[in-house]
Amino acid sequence: MKKLARHGGAGLLIAGVLLYVVPCFFSLPDNIEQPPPQGQAFADRNGTPLRRFLTGDGLRVDSFIAYGELPRSLVEATLAVEDQRFFKHLGVDYIGICRAAYDSVMRKKMVSGASTITQQLIKISSPPRKRDFKTKLLEIARARKLEFSLGKPEILAAYLNRLPYGNQLTGCEAAARQYFGKPVSDLSLAESAFLAGLPNRPSYFNPYHNFAGAKKRQLWVLKRMQDEKYISREQFEVAASELLTLQPRRTEDFRAPHFVELYLQHHSNDSSDNQVIRTSLDLQDQTFVEDCVTRTLGQLSGKTLVGENSEVQAAVVVIDNPSGEILALTGSRSFFNSEAGQVNGAWAARSAGSTLKPFTYMMALEKGWTAASVIPDISTEYVSEAGSFFPVNFDRRFNGPVSLRRALATSLNVPAIRVLKEVGGPRALHQVLQDHLGLTSLAPDGNTYGLGLTIGNAEARLLELTNAYACLGRLGVWKPYRFTQQGTVDDRTLFGRENAWILADILSDNSARVPAFGINSALQLPFKVAVKTGTSTDFRDSWTIGYTPEFTVGVWLGHFDNRPLPKVLAGSLGAGPIFHEVMLHLHKDRTPTWYPMPAGIVKKKVDRLNGLLIDSEAIRPRETREEYFVVNHLPEFAGPQNYTEDGKTLLPALYTAWWNESASALHQLAALEKPVDAAAPNLMILSPLSGTIAYLDPDLPAGGQKFPLRFSGGGKEGIEWASPSLNIERKGDLSWVILQPGSHLIEAQDKISGQKVVSKIVVERL
Repeated sequence: MKKLARHGGAGLLIAGVLLYVVPCFFSLPDNIEQPPPQGQAFADRNGTPLRRFLTGDGLRVDSFIAYGELPRSLVEATLAVEDQRFFKHLGVDYIGICRAAYDSVMRKKMVSGASTITQQLIKISSPPRKRDFKTKLLEIARARKLEFSLGKPEILAAYLNRLPYGNQLTGCEAAARQYFGKPVSDLSLAESAFLAGLPNRPSYFNPYHNFAGAKKRQLWVLKRMQDEKYISREQFEVAASELLTLQPRRTEDFRAPHFVELYLQHHSNDSSDNQVIRTSLDLQDQTFVEDCVTRTLGQLSGKTLVGENSEVQAAVVVIDNPSGEILALTGSRSFFNSEAGQVNGAWAARSAGSTLKPFTYMMALEKGWTAASVIPDISTEYVSEAGSFFPVNFDRRFNGPVSLRRALATSLNVPAIRVLKEVGGPRALHQVLQDHLGLTSLAPDGNTYGLGLTIGNAEARLLELTNAYACLGRLGVWKPYRFTQQGTVDDRTLFGRENAWILADILSDNSARVPAFGINSALQLPFKVAVKTGTSTDFRDSWTIGYTPEFTVGVWLGHFDNRPLPKVLAGSLGAGPIFHEVMLHLHKDRTPTWYPMPAGIVKKKVDRLNGLLIDSEAIRPRETREEYFVVNHLPEFAGPQNYTEDGKTLLPALYTAWWNESASALHQLAALEKPVDAAAPNLMILSPLSGTIAYLDPDLPAGGQKFPLRFSGGGKEGIEWASPSLNIERKGDLSWVILQPGSHLIEAQDKISGQKVVSKIVVERL
């Protein structure tokens, strides 16, 4: 008897050591006592979920649910099928082990497991191991240690928050929201039993592929709950007959994909798991923008796009001007359901077209030019490091003296080139765009582009260009664009407030842009908006970018493979309708405002044809207008020397060639300072000048191919134009050459005198 007692005592001692001492020498899996990593999450500015990334293990985890928040039905369903004696054992179910061993011996194969919930929690929280006896002993020892550290409720909660439910869903909360569209706390008995049956074989019981199998498994779980006295027969029958409505695969966690991925590209080192990033995005604005792009492009497809042009793409950026925060950003018509839709058009570098012109004129205003400054829109050749340049306007016409206001509002090319040359050339504009406004897609040297930089022979990213316009929208104050609301940003003043106000007034002047865009274009809204369009080479890109005091909106439209657009979508006709709709949406619930006129601005009367101030009754030009000026940048006053005796405005002699060809509409208003010798004996080709490099500009009809031919000397009736490589068209006294890329000779011959002159030109595409 004593011997038996000694052996019994020794056995109890050994058992005590094995159960309470040995486990202390084993480590628990990392962070098992902490909530599981949930993966990085993004929300909009109001906290609405945008995107939940999977954890490092490729799983999706939602919020951690404490034991007290778990529904009783899910707890009991899980215990019924996984561990009926969970609240009775010490982490290891010895009765279960004996039962499993007996079944295996009797049936000569493994027919049931004996792992407790505690052991399973150790298993799913540890790195994968080979399933052998050694691994089983390790899990038992760790399970015992875990029982020392956590109470039963905490262990069960940790288990249910880490359990795999299929479809990369980890934890009961993620499963409840995915499969039933509700938090786990709202699950019914039938839904709890359904979820409890999935972890046994989550791939096989995948409800989206084998709903019948998952339903059969649910009935088995309910039967186990009845057998374990968790539910009555009546509850079983009600739950078994309940109609389960399975939710479709979740898409709400994949909102604003281009925005989120661009954030990650810009902030690759600033985020981690278990972090919810509250972004600057407004989901309501984002949803409207995405729907607007889809709807508008769909309408365009039905009206103007056929065949290969049907996959026109569009990108939109909306920036909140006071903060610089991005409120909406979409990079294509559909991330998944359009050709190359995962390309981000908001970040792709595209030819900027005329959208860079406002910054050239902003430089001019900063240097003392005014909105009334007169710019000669006449045939002019420019020679630079990039070669000779002979710009033309969209309609192949020259307009003579035009104000800065009209030149910008109607997007004339020739004045923009002249202004850029006079305010510092391409390097000066390049410095403003790259160094001050943050356009990162430009070449290192501005002279790479030549004077064509101002009319858009450079590439820009929509997001960066929209943010550059937002600087104009803040009347000269630059801020970096922001993906979040957190933190502070440094801003800096780039342009004078008064000059920026005048530029905004020009870009919002619908009457000034009517000659180019018509009265009721997409650029006209029921409130003032400063806006600019642009079209790139061969109509490959259509841009519309504009601002109010509150918002800046940028829209790009084109093909990702760089195919040309139909010409009916050039400029405001393509991107303009989307811009129009987005601006209306942004201002629908607020009273539109406009910038109050700064104290340093005055309004004065000027002669439209020379830009000089009129303040004397003695000087009465035949055409005047009122214009805004910065008080310390007023033009000179007009005097008698600026007019003929009968009151016509005198134009400088540099207008002579234009005057002879195109100035008939001004003959009643103006006169040349010096008379023109119409019988000049020497024949000369004025257009195109020899050595000219003519650039085909997509802002022009037919891509800018129709080029006017002009000369001086000789007689009109006796001049004959010819070219061995280009076609020449004639209508009355006027002639045009149809440009094509390459090197060409153009000759003019006076039939009477036989005199012949030749002009050598090169034609390139912008």
